Amino acid sequence: MMRNGSWPTAVFMGIAVFVMSALGVSARPSPAGSAGQGRGGGRGGAQVDQEAVDRGLQILVQHCGFCHGPTARGGSSGPDLLRSELVLNDESGKQLGEFLSVGRPDKGMPAVRLSEAQVSDLATYLHAQVAAAANRGSYKILNILTGDAKAGEAFFSGAGQCARCHSPSGDLAGVGAKYDPVTLQERILMPRGRGAGRGDGRGGRGAGGRGGGGPVVTVSVTLPSGESYSGALLRLTDFDVMLRDDAGQTRSWLRSGDAPRVVVTDPLQAHADMLTRWTDGDMHNVTAYLASLK
Repeated sequence: MMRNGSWPTAVFMGIAVFVMSALGVSARPSPAGSAGQGRGGGRGGAQVDQEAVDRGLQILVQHCGFCHGPTARGGSSGPDLLRSELVLNDESGKQLGEFLSVGRPDKGMPAVRLSEAQVSDLATYLHAQVAAAANRGSYKILNILTGDAKAGEAFFSGAGQCARCHSPSGDLAGVGAKYDPVTLQERILMPRGRGAGRGDGRGGRGAGGRGGGGPVVTVSVTLPSGESYSGALLRLTDFDVMLRDDAGQTRSWLRSGDAPRVVVTDPLQAHADMLTRWTDGDMHNVTAYLASLK
């Protein structure tokens, strides 16, 4: 379900404040007790504690974001938690806390050590999102073209360093006509797509079987003997690593600490690194700039 410390926390902490607002989605459940509808929400129609929801989002991003995504709707390898039977049947964090304290090491998920208050906040966030998903009529797509295209162009070519890999007359030519503003902004945040990275059906961080397309993540594995192997990354957890080499052969090794030595190369790493640097203003400005590239 979740992994603890499998990816730099900073990569996802930058998403917590603005990932939903940046996409122009009002995702808060309707205040009239929507989180109390059915399983997975607060019982008795009680209103949502929005401060607890916000804290729970930050906990999710820090401890669970890489595998399950920054909003729990599925990430690099973990499933959509809003469809999890455990979450749907959870009562105020009780079942969730019991599960996290044990984890599923056989599936690549070690125990996640959270305080009782943290589990409660995380459960509140998940329950609120389940309720919001069940009441989709309360979602409102807002106008996100509120940025300054000129400022976005300056950021693109300057501080954002986007021009190192992208060109408005090359790979981004006509991108504003190809995608609507919401999709443009989503692709800035999640360039591989929502479901990318789960092609092999296994837990852990995988890329070689990605259904989302895009550049393939590769890995180099060096054994204690000095032998080295490389290929497309299929799976990487704290316990094992799996790759597919150029000949199409699948190879895997158990991991113990830093042995074997594993080096991952992700062509989209710059996008992940940017998540700690984006401001809401920069995000809207760049979106406005890209939308102008017709």
